[in-house]
Amino acid sequence: MLLSIGHDAKTIKGQKKGYLTGILYLAPSDTSGFNVCARATDGCKQGCLNKAGRAAIYPMIERARIRKTRELFSNRAAFVAQLHKDIETLVRKAKRENMIPCVRLNGTSDIPWLALTLAKDFPDVQFYDYTKLPLCWARTRPNYHLTFSYSENNAFECIEALEHGINVAVVFDTKKNRTLPSTWQGYKVTDGDISDLRFLDEPGIIIGLRAKGPAKHDYTGFVIKLTQIGAA
Repeated sequence: MLLSIGHDAKTIKGQKKGYLTGILYLAPSDTSGFNVCARATDGCKQGCLNKAGRAAIYPMIERARIRKTRELFSNRAAFVAQLHKDIETLVRKAKRENMIPCVRLNGTSDIPWLALTLAKDFPDVQFYDYTKLPLCWARTRPNYHLTFSYSENNAFECIEALEHGINVAVVFDTKKNRTLPSTWQGYKVTDGDISDLRFLDEPGIIIGLRAKGPAKHDYTGFVIKLTQIGAA
């Protein structure tokens, strides 16, 4: 299978809310030889969650993501067909377990056409993603939710997204089990680490995330330092 179903730490939290999530993890940026993150920055490359969690421990996970990414570019039709099967499997499993299926096809990538294609094919399934690509509000659909991601060089685009009712994910250097700032740049901050179910968030707010893995050592401005905003 291409989809990881119910194995990610944050999606397991979503199961407590009644949602079963399938996520596609590819090799981020151009690590496979193909660029799947057109707007990747130095900060997000260095802090990418591709190097956090189990992927930081087991090298075979990264190799599998590289293989899947190369398969996507070598035979797109077969790749999409397999995703169809995986989503159908997810839907059946969710039905058996009396849960709601949802899909995130850009777990470690930013390929808009892939999610838009599958969301159209499965109108009754909730899709969602994070993206750094601009004008993301034009790509949302009734069953496809997008959250814009802050980086060290896209502050203007973040404000633009917020003005269009799109939430913006911001990584803070808040320690695990510590409280995130209540506001950032005048916008309400909600805790995005509680679950990954971004389509349940109220619109036009900041989705606060705690730095994990390599992001804990960020020096590019990708991670917001609490000392910069006067937070304790």
